[in-house]
Amino acid sequence: RVADRLYGVFKVHGNYGRVFSEWSAIEKEMGDGLQSAGHHMDAYAASIDDILEEEEHYADQLKEYLFYAEALRAVCRKHELTQFELEMASQDLISKKQQREELATGIVRTFSFKGMTNKLFGQEAPEQREARLKLLEELIAEGEEAVKEKTVECEEHVERAWVDMQRFEEQKDKDLREALINYAVMQISMCKKGIQVWSNAKECFLKM
Repeated sequence: RVADRLYGVFKVHGNYGRVFSEWSAIEKEMGDGLQSAGHHMDAYAASIDDILEEEEHYADQLKEYLFYAEALRAVCRKHELTQFELEMASQDLISKKQQREELATGIVRTFSFKGMTNKLFGQEAPEQREARLKLLEELIAEGEEAVKEKTVECEEHVERAWVDMQRFEEQKDKDLREALINYAVMQISMCKKGIQVWSNAKECFLKM
């Protein structure tokens, strides 16, 4: 919206230039002054294209940080997924250890279908019980390894993400400061050019 408004201001000066040029054609004494003023207005109006191109360059620099925000969201989603997988692996490990304890002691702490069948049909044979215990031990060992791997994965992911974010913050501050300073300098230059155009036009009018 700002660029559109600025474009309109410059194009209005183009209209001024055309009016002064056409006016100069029908004036004998003031013709030269009007024509000179019209040239100043035309030159000022034509400079908007270069200014907008420069503004687009600064806008592109800022857009890069929008893309980074998307990348940052992807990193956060990855962390959430890894954390969820770690929690699921931990819960599964806790469940397996509880099953092992119940099987070893014969005391069922929570309701289970297996506990209900034992009450209805009696305890399973010692051989079956030993086989189940052995299987649970293997599953628990695998579960502990899975939890360990997921824990390391989470920690490494957080460390890498933290380093990347710190580097980004430092670069962002530098880039944004530079872009805003350059943009301010461009705006000041543009305002000075506008003042100069009207000063030149004023001189043309005073010479009439």
